[in-house]
Order: sequence, then C-alpha cells, then structure tokens
Amino acid sequence: MKGLFFRNFIIYAIVICVSFAALGSTFTYQINGFALQEKMNMLSDTMERAAESTLLYLEASSVGLDVKPAAKLYRSTMTQLAEENEATIIVTDGEGTMLLVATRDGCYAQKGGVLSPKAVESVVSKGSYYELSDLGGYLSGSHFVSGTVAALPGTDATAEPELLVFAAISSDSTLLFFVNILSTFLLMTAVVLILTLIVTYFVTWNQVRPLKLMASASRRFARGDYSVRIPLPRQRNEVYEMAASFNNMADAIEQHQTMQRDLIANVSHDLRTPMTTIGGFIDGILDGAIPPDKQAHYLRIVSDEIKRLSRLANSMVTMSKMESGDELIKATFDMSEMVIRIALSFEQKINDKKIELDLEIPDTCPVNGNHDALFQVVYNLFDNALKFVDEGGELKILMAVRSGRLQFNIRNTGSEIDPESLKHIFDRFYKSDKSRGKNPHGSGLGLYIAKTVIGRHGGDIYARSGDGKTEFYFDIPVN
Repeated sequence: MKGLFFRNFIIYAIVICVSFAALGSTFTYQINGFALQEKMNMLSDTMERAAESTLLYLEASSVGLDVKPAAKLYRSTMTQLAEENEATIIVTDGEGTMLLVATRDGCYAQKGGVLSPKAVESVVSKGSYYELSDLGGYLSGSHFVSGTVAALPGTDATAEPELLVFAAISSDSTLLFFVNILSTFLLMTAVVLILTLIVTYFVTWNQVRPLKLMASASRRFARGDYSVRIPLPRQRNEVYEMAASFNNMADAIEQHQTMQRDLIANVSHDLRTPMTTIGGFIDGILDGAIPPDKQAHYLRIVSDEIKRLSRLANSMVTMSKMESGDELIKATFDMSEMVIRIALSFEQKINDKKIELDLEIPDTCPVNGNHDALFQVVYNLFDNALKFVDEGGELKILMAVRSGRLQFNIRNTGSEIDPESLKHIFDRFYKSDKSRGKNPHGSGLGLYIAKTVIGRHGGDIYARSGDGKTEFYFDIPVN
C-alpha cells in the first residue's frame, strides 16, 4: 500500500512539474518575444526618425542656405531621439567613417573611426541592417543595431550613398527584463508547486487511506475479528462506494457468523435434547425401569423425537441443495390439489386448536415448477402459521393467478412478529420465534428455504404483521 501511495504521489508530482515547466516555457517565450518585438519597434522608429532628420539636414545643406540653424536643430533633434529611446545614433559616410554620434548626453561630431565593414556592407547593398552586435567593438557590450541609407530624392541608386544612419539600443534592459520576469515566474512557480504538491500529498493519502484500512481490516478478518469497519470518506466517489461495499460485506459476514453460531447452538440443543430423551427412555425399557404397560407410550415419544431429528436433517439437506445452484427440474402440476393435500395433512392439528380454516383457491391451478420444492414452501408456511395461530383463531389461504403470475397468501391470527424480526425473518439460521416464543423446535431454516425456492422460481416472498394478524405472501410465474 505504501508503494501505491508513493507511485501515485510521484506520478502526480511529475505531471505537475512537467505541466508547470511547459507552462513556464510557453509563458517566458511569449513574454520575451513581446518584449523583444517592442524593443525592435522602438529601434526601428528611432532609426527612421533619425534618417528623416538627417535627410532634412541634407536638403537644407544642398540649397546653399545658412546651415547653422539647421545644424543646431538637427543636433537637438538627434539628442532628443537618443534620450527618449536610450539609444546611440551614429551617422557615417558611404564607407562607414563616422561623422556624428548622438547620445542622451548630446550630439557630437566624430572625427575618425570606422564602423564594422559587415554592417556598412549590409546597409549599402541591402538598404538595411539589423543585428545584435557591438559594431566592431565601438559599443560597450551587445546592442540591438539597425541601419539604413539617408539619400536625397533623385540620387542615383547605383552611386555610393552619401550618408548611413545607425541606431543602437542596449540589450541589457531587455535581458534584465527577461531575467526579472523569469525569476518572478520561477518564484511563483516554486511556491505554487510546493503548495500543489502538499495538497496532492494529502489528496493522494486520503485516496489511499481507505485502501490501507481495507487491507488492515482484511487481516483482522482473517484473524476472526469481524467487528472492524472502515470510516467512510466525505466525498461520495468510487472510494466511498468501495468502502461502503466493504462495510456492507463486513456486516453480512458478521451477521452470517452470528447466525451460524446460533445455528450451531440451536442444532446442538435440538440434537442433544431428543438424543437424551431417546437414550433415557430406551435405557429405561431395557433396564426394566419402565413397566411394560407404559412402554408403548414412551416408545411413541421416542418415535416423535426421531421424526424431529429427521426433519432437522432434511432441512439441512434441502438447504444444501438449494444453495448448490443445481438446475431445478420443473414440471406442470396442479397447485390447488397440492394445497388441499397439505391442508389435509394438518387436519389433526387444526382440530386440536379449534382453528377456523378458510381456503379461497381456484378449483384447478396449473403451475410449471419443481413440485417437491414448492410443496416444501407451502408446507413450511402452513406449519409456521399453525405454530403461532391462537387457540380458536383463524387461518386463511388465498390463491389466484393474475397477469401470468401465481399469487399465494397465508394469513393467521395470533401473536405478531416484531418489526426487527421482520427484517431478518427470511435470513438463514434466523429463528423468528425469538419474538413470539412458542416454537422451541425450529431450526431457523424453513423460511430461508422458502425464500430460496421462490427466488429460484423467479418470484418474491414477503411477510407483514400487525393488528393481531401475520401474513406471508409470495408470487411466481405460472410458466
């Protein structure tokens, strides 16, 4: 179980870590791309504005006017551009020799110095240049550099360009922004990941805990402790259903064990009492302690006890057959004739208790089923009713066929069955007479056998008790 918890936790942790890594990579890539695009837009705008200012200055110079005001405005504009965008603007001749440099500190004429031939060649041949570079060591550190040609309109395209304009923006700010974003994301990811793993740990533990409890309960079951139960989870999910099913199974096993112990006690008593009676009377006859004129009376008692033992043995055999699952051999027979025959077999008991018997059954009632099994069901229900009907009471049997199903009711007056006993009256080994206290000879199998037989015939059996009456009812398909 520890391995299951560990594996589940590791799987969840790996999934979470991979998800956060994928999310972080995507987020960082998007943010970095956005920041880089913004930086490139700003660089392009700075370069274009610097090139426009340079062209204006060239136009003013070409018409032969006083260039001092134009030069002053040009320097001021270039300085403002460099300051606004934290850029370095470089103006060179067509061969890359630097003529002017503008920074946030001002715009100055530059004497000497040549830019990277690669940058110059790219601008001259392609008309533009873009690269992450230090312009051949002129700039301190890497910069985003963009370049273009500043030529007067009408200039021969094949001629060497008059001026080249380069704009450079430091990449440090972009890198710093990326590092800040990444570090913030990593910090947030670490916090969220830790919290998620903690929650995952407890969630996984709560999912595995019922399984651990089940394993522990199973071991206790194996040692014979049937009282253990599993606390149900708060959430009604599959684990809840499993735990509830386990508890239901435990209840059923514990109840079965209790009933089995009761059966052993009852059967032991039912065997010991008649065997003691039989042994005592036989020994008395053999020893001569019982006079000859009374031997017949005691032999009849011995015969009754032997029949009682036979009934107990037959009930055990019948129960075993019903639980074996063997297919029932069915045939068509007259249910009405069978009920009348069973009623006649109890004629002596009915007369002795002065019971008023009322049979409301059809003249004939063909049913397809196992004759012997259904005979025992009706016999058991009849015998059970006779045990508990009061002296001079009523016993009524109703039987009819409705919608292709046989409905059988047997109702008697007398002592009632308490509600708690009604819940278990069809359970195996359960003796309903505990609630009514009149039958010391029952084995607790008759009604269980009746329920099993009716169920194997595709029917249901019920019992209800109240208002001084108890009724058993079953229905089965006619065919």
